[in-house]
Amino acid sequence: MNWNHNNKRFDDTEIRSKLELLAELQANQVALEMHNCELMDAHQQLEEARDRYANLYDYAPVGYLTLDEVGDIQAINLTGCAMLGVERAFIVGKPFINYIAKGGSHKFFHSLQQTFNSAGNTVVELQVYTSHGETKYVRLESLAVEGSRTCRMVMADIDELKRTMDRNHELLHGNRRLMQNIFKIQEEERRLLARELHDELGQWLTAIHAETETISNLADKDQAIYTSALSISECVKKMHAVMHDMLHQLRPALLDTLGLVDSLLELKKQWRTYHTDITLEFKFEGELEALGESINITIYRIVQEALNNICSHANATRALVILRRKSKGAVAAKSLFLSVEDNGKGYDSGKKSKGFGLLGMRERTIAAGGKFTIRNVPNGGTQICVNLPLVQSNKKRRADDI
Repeated sequence: MNWNHNNKRFDDTEIRSKLELLAELQANQVALEMHNCELMDAHQQLEEARDRYANLYDYAPVGYLTLDEVGDIQAINLTGCAMLGVERAFIVGKPFINYIAKGGSHKFFHSLQQTFNSAGNTVVELQVYTSHGETKYVRLESLAVEGSRTCRMVMADIDELKRTMDRNHELLHGNRRLMQNIFKIQEEERRLLARELHDELGQWLTAIHAETETISNLADKDQAIYTSALSISECVKKMHAVMHDMLHQLRPALLDTLGLVDSLLELKKQWRTYHTDITLEFKFEGELEALGESINITIYRIVQEALNNICSHANATRALVILRRKSKGAVAAKSLFLSVEDNGKGYDSGKKSKGFGLLGMRERTIAAGGKFTIRNVPNGGTQICVNLPLVQSNKKRRADDI
């Protein structure tokens, strides 16, 4: 009886253990199933991320390449393949130099060497061949991979931008040549007009003056005629003065005879006659003779217009003109510096100018191949700076070559 009771208790314990084990197995199974679901979700997310990365990599708007230290292509995206016009299977493992247009190999290898010898990015622009045998401009930006003898490269198509810039550059040079011709024709017309005024009108004014002198000498007994003759003579003198100013505005005579410096000093003398409230000072430095007619007239017209602007708009009491050509040892510099500065109200860059003064000075400077800048000076006022390159004449150049 006791034995049966003990045996029954043993069976109950065994059953209970099995049930607990079963329950634990069932719980573990549920946990495994949940973990499996999580792993499947994670795997799916990784697949989706990989696909997104692959799409982002392959169909990016720029080409992505991996190159080794000798320039062989280790990897390339589909955009890069499209730029080169070759399928990926025929590109990987091949030297990138195979696709570089003639004349760009040295630039490419120099850039590649810099990439592996520096910690930053290196950039180079060159032309590559396309599948049709044509060429296009690309921009290559490379960065070495740390701990590896490979580099990552971004290849951007800049062909349209580059060709547009080249066209704009050609148009700019064309416009500059056109402006040079316009200014040349303008100065020639001014010279002809000044000559006509001097020769024709000057001759007639001289004749009128001589006739009035004769009338004055013959009209001793007629006071009215004598007074009229003197009045005519005074009018002729004023007309002579006005014509002299016009001739100087049209074409300063000293510019053709004595040179730039004397012409500017004469301009200063005349300017101070009409603008006594503004102190004007000129400073000349370096060799300023034999600069050539084109440079002389360019500098003269810029100074002339700058002084007109000062008296019309600056409300200044002082103006300083500096013309400098520095020397490097025994050799004169190949550039000319001009500064026109005043102590007026300053230059408002946000205000659109209604006149053509600044535009004319800028265009003259650019037409001469120079650089024009305008700025406000710290203590009030405006400064115009002009830098002009000086080109030796053919005669001088041939003499130097000999």
